[in-house]
Formats: sequence, C-alpha cells, structure tokens
Amino acid sequence: MLGITDLSTYLAGLALIILLPGPNSLYVVSVAARSGARTGYRAALGVVCGDTVLMVLSAGGVASLLQTSPALFAVVKFTGAGYLSWLAVGMLRGAWQLWRTRGSHGAERLGGPDGPAAA
Repeated sequence: MLGITDLSTYLAGLALIILLPGPNSLYVVSVAARSGARTGYRAALGVVCGDTVLMVLSAGGVASLLQTSPALFAVVKFTGAGYLSWLAVGMLRGAWQLWRTRGSHGAERLGGPDGPAAA
C-alpha cells in the first residue's frame, strides 16, 4: 500500500522532523549570532529557498530520472563534488589569509616585524 495511511501519525512525525535542530538550524543560529537578526533572517530565507528547490525537484520525479540514467547521475555527482571542493579551497584560503594576518599583527605587538628578538 502506497501513500499516507494514518494522517495524524504522519503530521506528528512531520512536525517532529521539522522542529528538530539540524545543520540548517545551526547555520541560521550561528549567522544570526555573528551578524545580527537581519542577516539571520536572510540566512533562514536562503534555507527555505534551498528546501523549496529540493521539494519541487522531488515532486517532479528527478530522483527517478537520476536512477534510470547513470550518465546524468554521474554528471550531478561530479558537479556536486567539484562544488564542494571549490568551497573547501575557498575556506582553506580564507583560513590561511586570516592566520597570516593574525601572525603579522602578533609579531608587531611583541616588538617589531620579527617579534621580541628584534627589540
């Protein structure tokens, strides 16, 4: 039997799944804590837009299309892997730049560009 057999159980499960904190909730809370409520609302709107795209694609049967077409699935898989790699490289570059900036400021506070030995 397919479909919803007990609507009340389905709605209770749906409410629990939506209300449980997950990565999206943690993202919105961390953005709001760092940058304020207005930016937090923008982050929440971005999460809602992303979830809407996923729901529309799911309702449109894209999962069935990907399952029947291995070539299309490979394209989506490698595109996603490339995007995640691009994000990772950007995060590493940002962390490296922050580390270098903090290192140079720390040396200046200790007595010059070479640190306390130069003073």
